[in-house]
Parts: sequence; C-alpha cells; structure tokens
Amino acid sequence: MLTFLFLSALVAGSMAVIPCPENACALMKCAAVADCVGRVNENGGWCGCCDICMTQLVEGQVCMQTFLLGVPATSECGEGLECSRESGTCVKTVAPCLRRKEEIERGRQNGLPLIGVSEPVCDVNGNFHAVQCFGSVCTCVDREGQQLQDFKADIGSLATMNCQCARDLDDYMKSGLVGKLFYCDANGNYKTTTAAPMEASTAAPATSGSLLGSIVSGMQVINGACAKELTSAQSSGLLGTFVPECDADGMYTPRQCQGSECYCVRKDGTKIEGYSAPISQKMHVTCQCARDKDSYATMGLMGRIHTCRLNGNYQVYQCLGSMCHCTDSAGNRIEGSASSP
Repeated sequence: MLTFLFLSALVAGSMAVIPCPENACALMKCAAVADCVGRVNENGGWCGCCDICMTQLVEGQVCMQTFLLGVPATSECGEGLECSRESGTCVKTVAPCLRRKEEIERGRQNGLPLIGVSEPVCDVNGNFHAVQCFGSVCTCVDREGQQLQDFKADIGSLATMNCQCARDLDDYMKSGLVGKLFYCDANGNYKTTTAAPMEASTAAPATSGSLLGSIVSGMQVINGACAKELTSAQSSGLLGTFVPECDADGMYTPRQCQGSECYCVRKDGTKIEGYSAPISQKMHVTCQCARDKDSYATMGLMGRIHTCRLNGNYQVYQCLGSMCHCTDSAGNRIEGSASSP
C-alpha cells in the first residue's frame, strides 16, 4: 500500500513539471459530457483538451485539493461558496475587502509584524471602496482592490477624491462595450469641465472588443499602434479587413483573431509563435500566459517556469524554482497549494 502511494505521488510530481506536448490534444479522444450534474468546464481537462463535468459541492463539504498537480479537479464549491483554508470545507463567500480585513486581524492575533500594512476601507457590500490610501498617497481601485491605471492623489486631497470616473471607466472596459468617452482627472474623479468635447466613435463593430474612443488621457484619445490600425480598419469599410483588439494604452491585447483562428501577440502586434486556437473558442482564450512568458524571456530573467496551454492560457499549475502551486486563470497562485515537484 505504501509503495502504491509513493508511486502515485511520484507520478503526480512528474506530471507537475512536464509540460503538455504540442500534439497532446491531437492524440486525445474526448468523451461527450452528458447529463452533467454541476458545471461543464469547457477545455478544463488535461492540457486543456477536453470538457469535464465539475461537481458542485455544498456548504460544509470537504473541498481540499481533490487533484494532484497536473491533474484537473472535478469538483468545486458551488455558487456563493469558497474553499476555506482553515477548515478545508466549502463556506459562504466572503467579500474581498472583508476577507482582507480578516487576514490582517488573524495576523495580529498570531503576533505577525504588520509594519506597512494598511487597513482597507470597505463599502456596504464588503467590497473595496473606490478610494484606498497607503501612507501619504491615495489611489483608485476596483472592487477587488486592484489599482486602476495610474489614478492617484496626495492624501491631502482625500476629502474631494471619489474615483467615480476611474471606476466607471474600468466597468465599461470590462463590459467589452465601445464608443463611450470618459473624461477623468488624474485623481480618478470626473473632470468638472470638458472644453471642446470629443465625439464618441460609433463605427467600431461590436465584435472588435476595442476600446478606442473610450479611453481618454487628459483630453487626448490614446493613440497607440493598435489604435491607429483600428482607426484605419474602421475607415476602410472593406469586407474582411483585419480589426484588431486594443488595450487601454492603444496597444494590442494578448489575443487577436482573424479568419478562423485566434492567436497570441506581443504589445506591438507581432505574433508569438506556437499558440493558437479555433475562433470558436475565442471566449475561452486569453493568451495571458504566452504574453507573460514572452515578456519574461525578453527581460532575460530566470527562475520562473511559465506553463502554458496550447491556446496561450495559463495551465492550472505553475512552478517557481523548486516549488509548484495551483493557479487561477490569470496565473495567480492559489494560497495553500504549494508543493515540491
């Protein structure tokens, strides 16, 4: 029995550090996911090849990692629940700001040094308030607490800082809509005056995903390489013209689609070879891993191994040095999942 467990652990550890072969999906025959009692996770199987059924756990059920590194999970906490690191069971989801407060309080109780740690300000729903201050600087953040671009001000301006424009702009960008202009001050508030207002572009097709005409820095529409190509594509009116997808800086987003294929690119639009997917899978392709891996290599850094799927998305685990850990779709580590290869 002990031998069996040792071998199982050894195989699992090996899978954690062996990247998926290039032709993995070509050799895989996927079974149809029928009568799934739960959620169908598209391309959630090994190497992102097959759909799998995710059993929805209820409150109180054990939810500790039900899979070894490299082997996809087949269960997850149901809607409104999350896996507690303390109890190892599904518990009701705690809003992000309240969770951060709890973490800080646990640190105090455990006697951990909290020098430089700022207590967050939460809204009535337990999410992060739009304005958060760290030392002498206040910044605009989204509901998860992530800083919004470079909107900030000295703490002396806190009384008049609301970050409403920064928040509305962020929500609009995440919605995928196009055509609306936002005139924000450097502190994230709406500008009180907008001399010579600019007309919003309405020519962009709804499928382009571009934000040209939505992002305003001061009084100038951001005009990066992608934004310029998008403007040209929109004005040409030619059928079949490539319409790029642009980020908030007017540069190319990691994923671009043309014809029947989606592929990964750098910020300047040049293709990152080796990563692609059928356009039918567009909604599930981010190319973030491919972009991060390419940027990391360009900087000449060492130590981190980016494990990407064939479509450029992050694999469900990543390794750094001698440690591997489970990750979310953006490549962020899931606390408590670290393991030695």
